[in-house]
Amino acid sequence: MSPKATLSLARFEQPTIPMIIGTVRILPPPNRHVAVLEILRSVQGPVRAQPGCAACDILDEQGPETAIVLLERWETEEALETHLRSEAYRRILGAIELSGGQPDIRFEHVSSSEGLELVERLRNPKGRSES
Repeated sequence: MSPKATLSLARFEQPTIPMIIGTVRILPPPNRHVAVLEILRSVQGPVRAQPGCAACDILDEQGPETAIVLLERWETEEALETHLRSEAYRRILGAIELSGGQPDIRFEHVSSSEGLELVERLRNPKGRSES
């Protein structure tokens, strides 16, 4: 990259903190799709308000296998454990029970992450200039 095109990463960098990413992928039959979305949307705000919740998002996947994905990020193991014992999670379990196929539930413990700095490092190795 030319000096003028070099991105200032300082404004994009965020501190790396270990976190837990929870993913629930539900495969509702067509007649239960709306019900699952309504349940998850009804708990989204309360989950986001729980201490230690960094994110709670709902994705409505379209394609050959229609799925609804609940994606959560938790700052600590303790916050996740509290969430899993909460009334909101009891309702999430109710949505999971409406799945027409085997739901996929995962909790991934992330110790580090990279963002734009990785893209820049790989796109512009030291000593190589792009035009």
